[in-house]
Amino acid sequence: MKVKTLFSILLFTFTIVFSTNIFSQNFKFINTGHIEVLGTYSDIKKGEALWGYNIFGYICPSLKIDPTLYLIPLYTLEYKRLRQFISEEEGIVQYTNYLTHNLTLGLRKEFKKNWFIKISTLGTWNYVKETKNEDWGEGLYDYRDAGVSLDFRHRIRTEKTFENYTWGFEYFRRKYPNFQSLLSIGMPSAPEKNEKDFDGYKFSFGWERATSEGLKFYIKPYLLLKFFLDKHLLNEDGTLNSSKKRKDTLLNLDWGISFPLTEKIRFFLDNNYSYNYSKLGYYDSKNTLILTDDKFIPRYYYYQSFLISPSLEYIYPLEGEKEISLKLGFSFLYKDYFDRKAQTESGTYSQKDQRDLEYELSAALSFPITKKLNWLIRYSYTWARSNQRYEAYYRYNYDTYLIEAGFSLNF
Repeated sequence: MKVKTLFSILLFTFTIVFSTNIFSQNFKFINTGHIEVLGTYSDIKKGEALWGYNIFGYICPSLKIDPTLYLIPLYTLEYKRLRQFISEEEGIVQYTNYLTHNLTLGLRKEFKKNWFIKISTLGTWNYVKETKNEDWGEGLYDYRDAGVSLDFRHRIRTEKTFENYTWGFEYFRRKYPNFQSLLSIGMPSAPEKNEKDFDGYKFSFGWERATSEGLKFYIKPYLLLKFFLDKHLLNEDGTLNSSKKRKDTLLNLDWGISFPLTEKIRFFLDNNYSYNYSKLGYYDSKNTLILTDDKFIPRYYYYQSFLISPSLEYIYPLEGEKEISLKLGFSFLYKDYFDRKAQTESGTYSQKDQRDLEYELSAALSFPITKKLNWLIRYSYTWARSNQRYEAYYRYNYDTYLIEAGFSLNF
């Protein structure tokens, strides 16, 4: 089904809802939002420092149609200019400019006490720039999403506990308008024109539990099936298998726990496990005309990763429902490729599978100016290490520093 058709169905649904309620109900707008504006200083070891900014915000002007029915639009903006590394499936890429727009329009209905259903339309526009001289919209890894989602939620509340269950399904189409592989660039009539575009089908579940003693726990797995529109599997000689297209399966699990250590100190532990299965291989011609040095790597995108992120937060209460917050954190990421081989600095393949490690130390201070306005100071130091030494196109070993200062506003 085409995305335009899905949007038309949802628009028709919203029209029916409004036509049955507009003359019998008193609408009420409920506007909420958050914005962070930070100046930044970022640096890469053996690189150049950069003064920039980090802007994040969202606005949610919800419309209460009746006590059980809400129309919920949500717009989110993220705009960064700083030294950062982002992991793409081909490798880790350095960017200095990052811009994302995300827009959803949802209709939520409480069809039974503490049971909710929500249907939404989704749109994402993501832009990246490696240098300030590039124009927005020309990034190799720019992408846009369009889709729909259906979610169910059930709440259970007692005197001592609160539980929240969610079930969800999401369909979206992701398109990379500027991406071209070396094959596409070298062959004007290449059979693959949109090899990174795919249809995604996401199935999710969530469970959250909180107790009156302050213990909180959550677990949120999801399964994402990717059906690529124009990417074929590779044969061992580097030719395309015209009868088989790429299909990936991603299993993701987020889970965590938090609890108070003292009246003012709270401990957090957030974790992630990801497992991506793909049959797509990679044929490395070494940019030479001879075939003897060519290398075929099966299941090049087949990997698993583990993330563990403990942190401590100290809260000092002030008058007028204000508080000072200091949070210290550490994270460790381990990424293990099952078939992708590590290379030396010259590009020679070893017999060892690629292993990537990433560590991060962070600190964040929030000081209230008013009840809704806070002054923020953040610091992070990230260092990545890998047995992948070949870095002609991607970076696997680096050290980055980031200092941010600014304000946040809730409304």
